[in-house]
Amino acid sequence: MIAFYFIFKRREKLAAIALAASMIPAGLSMVVGVAKTAPYFSLADVARYLNPRLETGGHAMFEGPLDDSSSLIFYLNRRFFFVNQNPRKEAPMGAPATDIFLDEQAVLDKWGQPGAVYLIVEQSRADYWKERVVSRFHVYHQVTTSGTYVVLSNQL
Repeated sequence: MIAFYFIFKRREKLAAIALAASMIPAGLSMVVGVAKTAPYFSLADVARYLNPRLETGGHAMFEGPLDDSSSLIFYLNRRFFFVNQNPRKEAPMGAPATDIFLDEQAVLDKWGQPGAVYLIVEQSRADYWKERVVSRFHVYHQVTTSGTYVVLSNQL
C-alpha cells in the first residue's frame, strides 16, 4: 500500500524501496522454511553427528539406494557401506561391487564386533532392525534422527 501511495505521488524511487522492503519478511520466511525442511532432503545432519564419532574407528552403514545417500557421500568424512542394495545397479563407477555392499548377515556380524557401528535406516525400517539386532545381541540404541532417517548404533 505504501508503494502505491508513493507511485501516486510520483516518487518512484521511494515506491521501489517500499516494495523491496516489503519482500524482506517473505524472504526470511522462505529461509526459515528451507532450514526446517532440509533434513528431509539431506543427510548432512547425520554426517555431522557421525564424523566425530567415527574418527576413532567404527563403521557407518546406509540402508538405501545411492541416490538417497548422495549428501552422505559428500558430508561424511569416511567411507560407508550400503546395506541390502544391488551392487550391479548401485555401484558408483570405478568402485569394486563387493567392496561397499553388505547384506543383513554382514551387518549383524559387524554389529557384534567391539567397534562402533552406525546403521542409517528409514524410520519405517527401524522396528525391523531393532527386532533383528535385539534378538541376537540385546544391544540397540537409536542415537539420532534426521528427516525420515534414524541412526541406530551398538554403542551410546
